[in-house]
Amino acid sequence: MKKTTLSYHIIKNVLFFCIALFLVTFSVYYYFARKTIREDTRENSVYLAKTTINMIEQVLTLAEKNPQIIAKMLESSFVSKDSLLPFLKSMLSVNNSLYGSIIAYEPNYYPEHGMYFAPYVYRQGDSICSSILGHINYEYFYMDWYQIPKITNKPYWSEPYFDEGGGNVLMTTYSVPFYTQVNGKRTFSGVVTIDISLEWLTKIITDVKILNTGYAFLLSRNGVVISHPNSEYIMNQTIFTIAKEINQPGMRETGRRMIKGETSFQAAEFRSAWKKGKLWINYAPLPSSKWSMGIIYPEDEMFASLHRMNIILLVLIIVGLISLSIVIFKIVSNLTSPLKDFADSARLIAAGNFNVRLPEIKTEDEMKELHNSFSFMQKELDEYMATLKETTSAKEKIESELRIANEIQMSMIPHIFPPFPDLPQIDLFATLKSAKEVGGDLYDFFVIDGCKFCFAIGDVSGKGVPASLFMAVTRTLVRSISDNVHLPSAIVESLNKSISQNNDSNMFVTLFLGVLDLKTGELQYTNAGHNPPVLIRKNREAYMFEKTKFIPAGLFEDFKYGESSVKLESGDMLFLYTDGVSEAENSQGELFGEQAIMQIINNNITARPQELIDKMSAEISGHVNGYTQSDDITMMTIVYNG
Repeated sequence: MKKTTLSYHIIKNVLFFCIALFLVTFSVYYYFARKTIREDTRENSVYLAKTTINMIEQVLTLAEKNPQIIAKMLESSFVSKDSLLPFLKSMLSVNNSLYGSIIAYEPNYYPEHGMYFAPYVYRQGDSICSSILGHINYEYFYMDWYQIPKITNKPYWSEPYFDEGGGNVLMTTYSVPFYTQVNGKRTFSGVVTIDISLEWLTKIITDVKILNTGYAFLLSRNGVVISHPNSEYIMNQTIFTIAKEINQPGMRETGRRMIKGETSFQAAEFRSAWKKGKLWINYAPLPSSKWSMGIIYPEDEMFASLHRMNIILLVLIIVGLISLSIVIFKIVSNLTSPLKDFADSARLIAAGNFNVRLPEIKTEDEMKELHNSFSFMQKELDEYMATLKETTSAKEKIESELRIANEIQMSMIPHIFPPFPDLPQIDLFATLKSAKEVGGDLYDFFVIDGCKFCFAIGDVSGKGVPASLFMAVTRTLVRSISDNVHLPSAIVESLNKSISQNNDSNMFVTLFLGVLDLKTGELQYTNAGHNPPVLIRKNREAYMFEKTKFIPAGLFEDFKYGESSVKLESGDMLFLYTDGVSEAENSQGELFGEQAIMQIINNNITARPQELIDKMSAEISGHVNGYTQSDDITMMTIVYNG
């Protein structure tokens, strides 16, 4: 493994902190810088849009006054029929923004002229020409610029169109209806129009300069492109057809808002096939014509200055970090160089040389404190090792004594099976597994008077050496009392009285004691607070004894115990156990439980004593799954063969 120095770790951590601080600071700066640029750009676009719209509106508003004045003059009969063309020519001569003008009368308004009579003047080069429009191929009174003001009784700016038969150029028309008195009734008589060439409007739009490659465009009220840097779009595309071709729903939504004539300036972003990259748009309506103008800002140009500034900052920060690393390395190296000497001394101390000479420190700083700490550690380690040797020796002696105690304890309980080869009436097997070196569980069995079989299983409160001593006393007393008393209740009462006297430690033992008549199969038993055994009828069923109502032995000296009896038949088996079986616990705190005990017994109803205990032990081991044993585990099986 590659070695790393303290200097490396310090420099690494300082640099990581500086980089993290820079990233946070830069992110905040970048966020607010972008926000500021967006707001400034938006304000500039709003100002630019208003200025451009005002320029167009000035022309349109001025142009609107001409047909409005003419309409008033016609309604008052101020202008005669013969002076219409000269009057229109004079109007065009003084207004260079107008391309043409027409006074279109209702069909047959002048019978002498027939159905069509529409005096029209228009520019052609530097000249102003005139003609009377209207014939079978140019029925002007069916056109939008005529029909809409006639129906709505309001002035109307038409959609851009190519005026075939008239000016023969792309133009838009402003139409004003006029009325005359016929038989004393105000009657619609025709429309006065002025035409404005789209070339003039296009020049105004193209003069709008936005950054390097930004541009402005103009849409009609139906979304038709009137002016655009890409001439292929003009009068050939709508903003909706363009959006569909390049699959830009955002552009389609922007187009809807523009043709609605929304008065507020809003920002939206989309991409364009004509102008690559991310684009921002501000749009605003033209009040008079209901058209809408959009101004496009390329994002890369909006933030170009910010990107340049970011590159400069990154270069400065990298140079600063390199310089900072060099300075930190020199400072840290000077501060940590004595640590190498301490590391060498520490290795010698770890090898057992507690009297190694430490490096001399002349400064009064943390290194001096480290020197004093090492010196104190040397002294304490020397004393600790001496104490540890004594403690280890004492511990080994205790462990040896506990091993001997365990051997003595195990030798006190029966461990040879089968225990009575000359008694065919009994088949028996038992096991005891202590949670510690010595434990408090016990089991015992012996024959009384040659025809009665006495057995007991118990669990002393507590664990360890005190429990094992109490267990030894209990076993000894049971055997000695049984020599003279054969009733289970009398044996337990005598035992309880003996161990309750001078019991300053308040220890007690749960005990199940039974006496089986080998001739008749009658089992008399007393349960002093112990787990109820299981009776397994031969090849039939298994059930637990009833819960005991008697308390454990050793608590109250004068407590009276009773006894119960049950008749065993040939082949019946008893399964006795301590609470270490039912309360065996796994790592999740789940207990083995009496239900699991009964299920295992029912699944092995014909098993022999040792087979049943081996199966139960295996299931307990699978349940705890290596978890530390918390209590002694003792089991005993007895088969009565009749």
